[in-house]
Amino acid sequence: MRHHTDLIYNSGPMDLRRVKAFIAVAETSSVSRAAERLHISQPPLSRQIHLLEEELGVTLFVRHHHGVTLTDAGRRLLEKARALDAAAADFSVTAQQVTCAEASEIRVGIGWGLWDIVNRIRVEFARQSPNVTITATDAFCWYDSDEQLRNRSLDIAFARPPFDDSFEVSPPLLHERIQAIVSDVSPLAALETVSVRDLATETLLLWDRRIAPVLSDQILGLYARAGVEPKTMSTPGAGPFNHAGMMLVASGKGVYLGYGVPLTEPQPPSGVAVRPLSDPGATTEVRAVRRKGDESLAVKRFVECIGRVVPQEPREQYVPVAVGAR
Repeated sequence: MRHHTDLIYNSGPMDLRRVKAFIAVAETSSVSRAAERLHISQPPLSRQIHLLEEELGVTLFVRHHHGVTLTDAGRRLLEKARALDAAAADFSVTAQQVTCAEASEIRVGIGWGLWDIVNRIRVEFARQSPNVTITATDAFCWYDSDEQLRNRSLDIAFARPPFDDSFEVSPPLLHERIQAIVSDVSPLAALETVSVRDLATETLLLWDRRIAPVLSDQILGLYARAGVEPKTMSTPGAGPFNHAGMMLVASGKGVYLGYGVPLTEPQPPSGVAVRPLSDPGATTEVRAVRRKGDESLAVKRFVECIGRVVPQEPREQYVPVAVGAR
């Protein structure tokens, strides 16, 4: 046989509004004064008490001309009701604290030229989670974002290969076409796209491979598949991501192939032209990277938002870009 003191906990889901109504009436000994405390009218408050008595199967109050008085069962249940109300309030406060702690900030690393896709995701995420602050950090090279993820100064990075197996890596978010950066007075600048065969007589300018090893190997692989043996020139410290590289291209010293940061917006600077490479396989992937086992609810919601914003089958995206980014 159940005791009355067990009823609130064992009788199934309990409407906390009825518990609060019970406490207010018990503490004021008056339905009218309790209604004033709860900022509601008397009829719905009386209805809440009646429903609670029906749910518990006990009479909580004796009604009389001057107000109400607790029954013996009501007195025994009042202490339990107060404990339940306090527990619910504590749960609500704790939940708010956890939410604030989990969702106060997400730190995002952004590779060169990837602002547009990140901003699309940011807009949607801000609509769903307005209390979360998103801060951005430039993560130009693969080792930048990897190191910042490991030391926890970043929560997630939008990056290009290589991708370390120790991280959680998303499906491809987009495929970028590799670009050719040529002199604007070259006949190649008049073409809408160029192929490796079109570049066969041009000197291929090479930047430091450590900046983008996967891209570097991919470019040489494209030449090999096209049956072209390029004449190459190493350009330490130079590339289409800086003025030294722009000077080499504009002066007719050769061409760069690559991806990364737009040279300028909305158009490349004078002296150079950017044309997409038309060869099959001349694309690279962009993915979202994060630490494995990251339990942050905010990061998990952000990853879910990426899935909503980015199509499951990403289409190729033309980005007039420059060599040297990850």
